[in-house]
Amino acid sequence: MNHDDYRYFFGDIRAQPRAIIPAVGSPIFIGFSAEEQELCHELGNEPVKVFSHVGEQISNVRETFRSLFDGPPPGLKSPSSGKPRVGMQMWFHTPAFLVDLFRKVNPQVELVSSDPVMDELRMVKDPGEIELMRKAQSIAALGMDRTKQLLRPGVTGCEIATEVLYTMMKAGAEGTSTPIHINAGIRSCWIHGKVDRKPMQLGDLVVVDLTPQFEGYCANLARTFVLGDPNEVQRQLLDTYLEMHEATRRMTRPATTVAELDTIGEEICIRRRLGEYHLKGISHGIGLRFEETPASTIIPAHR
Repeated sequence: MNHDDYRYFFGDIRAQPRAIIPAVGSPIFIGFSAEEQELCHELGNEPVKVFSHVGEQISNVRETFRSLFDGPPPGLKSPSSGKPRVGMQMWFHTPAFLVDLFRKVNPQVELVSSDPVMDELRMVKDPGEIELMRKAQSIAALGMDRTKQLLRPGVTGCEIATEVLYTMMKAGAEGTSTPIHINAGIRSCWIHGKVDRKPMQLGDLVVVDLTPQFEGYCANLARTFVLGDPNEVQRQLLDTYLEMHEATRRMTRPATTVAELDTIGEEICIRRRLGEYHLKGISHGIGLRFEETPASTIIPAHR
């Protein structure tokens, strides 16, 4: 499992979290020898398999799976495919080469996505999770306040990002779940962004997107600034966005779909003669990943 699923189940954040959760029995935790003492202390009596290097880990995990899947677990029937199924997270942070390697060294199992199970568990947050996300968002607000202080003609995105990351990490962030986006001028049209060393100019639109993480939980705060006084077109864009934001926020409630929020935003754009510039997928879920179910910006079915 990846960092976020590991954090969800076990409340721990580590660089290379590994655990096997069998259909029957206790989880099996996997770590390197340098982690053994800490893992055993944190996990108590839970079984921990310790390896000295990556090659040994891959080999021994393979043998562990073979011992686990020598026939179906007690009380469970064999799947129709004839192979027991193993679920693995298949989202942004699962390297394709590891998925391919796992399939090659474990041909006795069928590898499937664990996301349908995990997304259902993680989509609705409990009060403790909400509090952590609020803390992450408050850190994002500090970063955005610092951004506003630094924005001026001649400054670069790299200079701002350096200061903003320092501000957020000093306030408790572990880092960011995506690279900081500071897009100025024509690059403010980009859906995703970057930072660069090009000096900003008077009159630039600047789009800033910050995604700090606090104890594994993500925030996502985006703002658009104008360096100087907005011209007529910029004012029209900002006023349209503000109306969309307020209208969709009023309608964000249980049972409302993202598609319904999209329609509200699109109707405002059309009325203001900006309909051709409207993008579907007005928002997305967030939690232990910067984008999780409903991932309506990239998966139309989630709208």
